[in-house]
This record gives sequence, C-alpha cells and structure tokens, in this order.
Amino acid sequence: MLQLGYLTDYEYICINHKSYIINQKMDIFKLQSYTKAELAQLYSPHSEGPAALQTLYRWMRRNETLMAELDAVGYNKYRHSFLKQEVEIIVKYLGEP
Repeated sequence: MLQLGYLTDYEYICINHKSYIINQKMDIFKLQSYTKAELAQLYSPHSEGPAALQTLYRWMRRNETLMAELDAVGYNKYRHSFLKQEVEIIVKYLGEP
C-alpha cells in the first residue's frame, strides 16, 4: 500500500471519491535574499513587474509594524534587493508567497 505521507514531489487529490496522484513538483519558498522584483513577482505572479512591485510596496507601507521592524534592521528603500533578514520579516507579516 502506498503511504501518502512520503510523497514529496507529488500532489495528492481526491475527486468524486477517487484518488489521483498528480506528477507535479511543488515549489517551496526559500528564505534567502531576493531582488525586490523577484520577491514582488512571487507575491503577485499574475502581475507584470512594475505592478507587482507597486502591490508589494503598498502592502508593506500599510503595515506599520512591518515597516518599523524593517527600519530597525536598517532597511534601505533604495537598495535593489531585500536581504535575507528583511525577507524573513516580510514573510513574518505577509506570509509566504
């Protein structure tokens, strides 16, 4: 018998009481440094680059505690990328993309 707990590269679904295994590698978000465009695209995959960036910036600005914590670690809004520590803070408040 196949134990579903060990399926790491497959997705298991049940439709109309029948079980299916979809051969699909699941993407896992990694905590690392990202360019701002890369992280924005992860949060808004259906948006174009500039629109995704604006959406991410809007979410960040509306969350005052997120911005306060980013400022405390030396966040620079002019830097091209987010440092790993900044990504951790963003994920803490916005969740994983």
